[in-house]
Order: sequence, then C-alpha cells, then structure tokens
Amino acid sequence: RILAASGLANLALLVAFTSGPWRMSHEGLGSPPDEIDASAMSTSDKFEAFAAYEAKGKIKDFSYKPIPLKPTEVELRVESCGVCHSDLHQVHNDWGIAAYPLVPGHEIVGIVEKVGSEVKELKVGMRVGVGPQTGSCESCHQCERGEQQMCAKKVKSYNTKTGDQDQPYTYGGFSKRMRTSAKWAFPIPEGIPPNLAGPLLCAGITTWTPFVYNKVKKGDKVGILGFGGLGHMAVQFAAKMGCETYVITRSPDKKKEAEKFGAKGFIVSTDAKAMAEHHRTFDFLLSTISGGGVKWEDFFALLKPDSTLCTVGLPPEMSFRPNLLVGNRLSLTGCYLASHSEVIKMLDFCAKHKVFPQTEELEMNSENANKALDKIEKNAVRYRMVLVNKAL
Repeated sequence: RILAASGLANLALLVAFTSGPWRMSHEGLGSPPDEIDASAMSTSDKFEAFAAYEAKGKIKDFSYKPIPLKPTEVELRVESCGVCHSDLHQVHNDWGIAAYPLVPGHEIVGIVEKVGSEVKELKVGMRVGVGPQTGSCESCHQCERGEQQMCAKKVKSYNTKTGDQDQPYTYGGFSKRMRTSAKWAFPIPEGIPPNLAGPLLCAGITTWTPFVYNKVKKGDKVGILGFGGLGHMAVQFAAKMGCETYVITRSPDKKKEAEKFGAKGFIVSTDAKAMAEHHRTFDFLLSTISGGGVKWEDFFALLKPDSTLCTVGLPPEMSFRPNLLVGNRLSLTGCYLASHSEVIKMLDFCAKHKVFPQTEELEMNSENANKALDKIEKNAVRYRMVLVNKAL
C-alpha cells in the first residue's frame, strides 16, 4: 500500500470555510507589529502549552517554567504550528524515544518578543520560523562541513534533554510561547503567507534537500512516489525546478490535484500497463511512501541505469530482491532535513516561485490538537494540518 508520508499548496484551491472550527486556507495571519509593547508581554513566569503526558495519551493543557533566556536565544510568541505525522509517532512513542510530558510541534511560526544579549541578526517584532532542528555542537566534522543536520549532538525543537530541573526537555510549538536558538529561527520572507510558512520548515526542507543533494537538474524526468503531505510539496519543487514531473500513486482520484501542483504526468502504480510504458525512463525517483507492503522492484524497473531512488518516507520496512539494483547500477539512498544554509535557500525559493503547502487550519487548543492528530492517523488530511493561536 502506497501512502504519502504526512511526516515526519494547491494555489488553485482558494477556499475558506468562514464559519465553524475547520478552515482550509491560504490567507495570511497579518503583518507583524512594528513595535512590541513590553507591557503587553506575559508577566507570568510559566509558559502555556499543550502536551501528551503518556504514550498514546491525549493532548492536554500543560504549563512549565522555561529555562532563563540565554544570550544566544530569542523568545517567540507562537502564531501557528504545523502538525506532522512524526508528531503522531512521538506522541504514540512509536520510535521508543519519547519523554513525557511531551510538547510536540516543529513547524513553528512566531513573532520575536525578546532577544538575548548576543543576538544581532533578529529584532523584536520580526516574524520567524523554527523547524525540527534548533541547534548543533558546531565543532564536529559534520558541523564544520556545513551539514549540521548530521551532527550527533543536534538539538531538536522538542524531546531533547536540557539538563534543567524545571524544563528537562525542549518543548515544541504546541504552545503560546517558546524560547529557542536565534541561529535556527529563520526570518520568513515577505512573499510567504505566514500561515503557510510552518510546514515549509519540515515538509518543505524534507523534500527540497533530495533534489539538491542528488543534483537533480532541469529537464530530468522525475517521479514522486506517493502524493500527500510530503508528496504535494515534492511535486511543486520538481516542477518549479524545470523537471519533467510525474506523480506515481495507487490513488487515481488524486490526478487533478497532482496536475494543479505541476505534475506533467500521472501514473497509477497498480496499473501494470501504465507502469510498463515508463520502463527504464526515469532519471530520479523520490519516495514519500510511509506504508508497508510495497513492491519496490516495480519502482526500480522505472529507473534508467545509473539512476537513483531516494526515500524520505519512513515505511516500517523495505524488502526487495537486489537484482535490478545491481544489474542497472542503481542507487538507493535517503535524505534527512537540511543544513542551515539550505533552509534559507529553500525559503527564498518558495517565496520566489510560490511553492506553498495546502493546509487545513484549527485554532490551537488541546481539543483541536487531538482532532488534528486523529485526522493525520486516519490519512484524512489534504495535505498539512496547522494549529493557529488566534487568541494572542
């Protein structure tokens, strides 16, 4: 079964449900204020957030005393936070690494309200985005070569130990406010609607990096395996880079949407005749598949000799006979997040070429956080969920 990883923007669909709690939106959240009135800031010594208290538990209200603002950090008023399939995995502790209480959220957009004494590049009132990574050691080989996402000591936006008694772990964007590294808080370009920026910090960088790392170029025939939270972003990147872009999925009902996002072709993977017509014609395949039971040999057969299949989806297992991989000298690789510099390049590209996610919005509270995670678990989102702090 081929499922697009929701994990871990249909610009033509400009629909807003103006009543009720659900909205499918491409509207902005408004411009940041020119100045922040210090008296309007929270005087409480605790931050309000929403957390899971146990594995598979429901999201509930949570408050905590944050670590004092460090010289290199900023404090944000969280405007919105995307909800990713990996948030669901963490809440359920599917990977066995979650620590509770756990405040999810790594697709964060907020307004800078306080800056540390050493912060020079960010100012109060700026709108920034924070993704899954919020720091690295900055001294290992990976950091020195500019691949901070490969750092063994990287800091995540949530679930990383802090050593602090009051806040023992980093807490994510299911929150009213948060403190984080200024270096990893990226200014949002003016061309990106604020409520669409958050998912770019996860789904965006996850699908941007494979094209860069694998040196995919204009004119290449590219296939996107799966069409969902990650797939609909990957299609846009490939199309705007000038690739001959195809969507390959078992869901025939998604053809029109795939074409709206820029796909030139659409292949139903269960149609043997359609798959055979594209035998050994693709230069690059990007898999966003998260489901199991996939016959990977069918996809290897689509690749030209000396070509690559890169996966960013996380299926429970990958099992295949290596004959085609060996016989056609194919490469099977993966890709993870992005370096600091690539995040900036990706945001600039999205602003210039209008590459945005299609989102469904809910007001941020514990009830709606559970609704969002439930929709993701049921694979019922088209295509990213976003929680919005409307009360702030």
